[in-house]
Amino acid sequence: MNEYLRKLEEANMCLMVYEGDTLIFQSSSKGIRPHLEAIDELGDRLRGTLMVDKIVGRAAALLILYSGVAEVYAGVISSGGRVVLLQAGVKLFYGVETEYIKMVDGRIYCPFEEMVQGIDDPIEAYHAIVEKMENLNKPS
Repeated sequence: MNEYLRKLEEANMCLMVYEGDTLIFQSSSKGIRPHLEAIDELGDRLRGTLMVDKIVGRAAALLILYSGVAEVYAGVISSGGRVVLLQAGVKLFYGVETEYIKMVDGRIYCPFEEMVQGIDDPIEAYHAIVEKMENLNKPS
């Protein structure tokens, strides 16, 4: 197992961000939320960093591009996420590739994966994801 992925697992985190050898962000939040937390907290400081993520689907990959991350280590990556990152020239290392990211309940697509199908622009994806998160967090 890769050293970064081992550290992620040992710390029981879902996302860690390194600037050089220094850990500058970590989150145990699930799903797409850690990426949004990192963007909110670090903004442009994410440019050129190394990100370690438990699961990278296409939605997360588009947020990684939006953030300007240079290098990604993923425990699991979807085929769509891999293609997005490699086409953009992001240095990528991963443990397992899967066709798509499933929900915990076994549904084929997580809602964010489904939502970004047909979106190729990282800025458009970021705004769509933020809007969906805001709608999910609104009281009923």
